[in-house]
Amino acid sequence: MYWLFLLLALGAFFLAFSTTHAWLLVLALLAALLFLLAWAKGLYVARFGSVNTVPRPLHAAELQALRAQLQPTASPDPTAPTVQATATPSASSGDRELPQP
Repeated sequence: MYWLFLLLALGAFFLAFSTTHAWLLVLALLAALLFLLAWAKGLYVARFGSVNTVPRPLHAAELQALRAQLQPTASPDPTAPTVQATATPSASSGDRELPQP
């Protein structure tokens, strides 16, 4: 029933446009703003769900899988050769030679 806030906001705008008193104009515009914000929040909650969702607790198997992922892996063999990537120097665009005709 969030659409009722939209109807109330339209009514407050109509009151603001039809009044001749400044204080009633300000009050009606403020009410219209609040009703529009309430309508937008209701529309958001209706489409995407509430913001205050509580996460579900983890199942025991899921918790065990997470613990297994966090366990340190076996240390690498210190005698195994390590492969190091060598950087190849690349020529920048200013170092290139232009072809001779």
